Amino acid sequence: MTEQRARRWLALIVAGYVVLATFYSFATPPFEASDELWHYPMVKYLADNGLQLPLQDPVVPTAWRQEGSQPPLYYMIAAVLTSWIDTSDLDYWRRINPHADIGVILPDGNVNMIVHRPNEGENRSTGALSALQISRTLSLVLGAGTVIVTWLLGRALFPQTPIIAVIASAFNAFLPMFLFISGSVNNDNLSNLLGNLLTLLVVRLLSQTSAPSLRQYVILGILMGAGLLAKLSLGFFIPIIALSLLIISLRRRDWRPLLIGGIISGALTIATAGWWYLRNWQLYGDPTGLNVFLDIVGRRAIPANAVQLWSERDSYLRAFWGFFGGVNVPMAENIYDIFNILGFFGMFSAMIFVVVYVLHRQQQKTPIWNTSIGLPHALSILWIVVTFVSYLRWTAETPASQGRLVFVALSSICVWLAVGWCWWLPRRAAGLAVLPVVWTGITALLAPFTIAPAYSTPHKSDVPLPTIEYYDFVAPEGGGIRIGASPITPSVQPDQYVRLNVYFETLAGFQRDWSLFVHLVTPDNVIVGQ
Repeated sequence: MTEQRARRWLALIVAGYVVLATFYSFATPPFEASDELWHYPMVKYLADNGLQLPLQDPVVPTAWRQEGSQPPLYYMIAAVLTSWIDTSDLDYWRRINPHADIGVILPDGNVNMIVHRPNEGENRSTGALSALQISRTLSLVLGAGTVIVTWLLGRALFPQTPIIAVIASAFNAFLPMFLFISGSVNNDNLSNLLGNLLTLLVVRLLSQTSAPSLRQYVILGILMGAGLLAKLSLGFFIPIIALSLLIISLRRRDWRPLLIGGIISGALTIATAGWWYLRNWQLYGDPTGLNVFLDIVGRRAIPANAVQLWSERDSYLRAFWGFFGGVNVPMAENIYDIFNILGFFGMFSAMIFVVVYVLHRQQQKTPIWNTSIGLPHALSILWIVVTFVSYLRWTAETPASQGRLVFVALSSICVWLAVGWCWWLPRRAAGLAVLPVVWTGITALLAPFTIAPAYSTPHKSDVPLPTIEYYDFVAPEGGGIRIGASPITPSVQPDQYVRLNVYFETLAGFQRDWSLFVHLVTPDNVIVGQ
């Protein structure tokens, strides 16, 4: 595959990503993406208060909750883009459902984190809903940047094999979970771009034969500072930068890359992000602000050990491939099985590739695949390992078993998956390596048809209610409803679910929200289920 043809494929991949991410953005109702009902209020607060950050207090409930303790760069950018919009109607649209099944899959289908207004659809271009959509568009653009970075990383690591860059960027672009997050208000979209972009810059530094320029040190320092203002986990990239500068100095037998490069990039990192960490130290006694973040979001009663983390692997993998809504709208089970097979085969095959390459090199044979593997490749693998270990440390402290949290290393992951799918194939059959991408693309195209129906309203009918027993409820302010239910499940055992058909009609309009419930009772009116 020629370079020109590879670039044409990149253009098509980015275009396909934009179309699909837009599809996801509109298929997902407002505030129904992961944590979006807290991310967007943080954007609104900054827009309404001249980018002034809120003071976090665990005993004071806020609309943005723990997100006010996150590094603020993403929220600031979104706030600037939406500051001209009157978002005073946010509370009208953001009506929280107190009974939502967040983070769990239950047969009641109560996945709505928000109680949606009947006129929501025709108002998505005005007020707070329009600001939400603009913020989602910002995320979409940042996601496009990540796709391009994945292509560039593939070209930097395997310049003689353009198909690696094409497969890696396509898999990145069409990964359902990446598309879902890219179509939502979430600060991960900025940190994903910066984490993978930093990887690309350091890979290029290690790959070039000339000494790094002052311009490269400046860009590295500013981007590292921006990364620290985007996500705390990117702080783990600082030792990787230091290690890379040390390697360059040792290789060139010149102390200047380590000393001068370290001073310039380090000073610019501090100048860019230091103010936020200093503020946290002064206000909360912790430069990261994690103490307050955890006080708000909640800690595990007992930090998770290896056995507990292993038991949460299914949730982790689902939320890497595609787990929508408030981590409560899954795809079909067999879809995850196929993704798991593709993922494990790709990574295992890539490890075999590295081992075979090392053995060939030790035996002074011709390098396989006409590729030279060195420190840049090792660094991309190291970043995957560091990201995963930091994720394990974080989810051991607070429940967060979601694979999307390692997307800061997604470009490296995609490149090595592409290697695992490609390297063992004969040249004439190399096209077979696109099959995982084809599968991912088809799944990505169909997934929104799983998301949208999960939020459909109850079926309305003019047919009279069936002849069953009904209960009339009349609220003190005059509202009323008639409700009845007929069981679908003929018999049930303990710990099993009873499925019901529920019928209701409004007798009079309500002035405030009420919760409906059903109790399963014994003949003596003892509640055995609800």
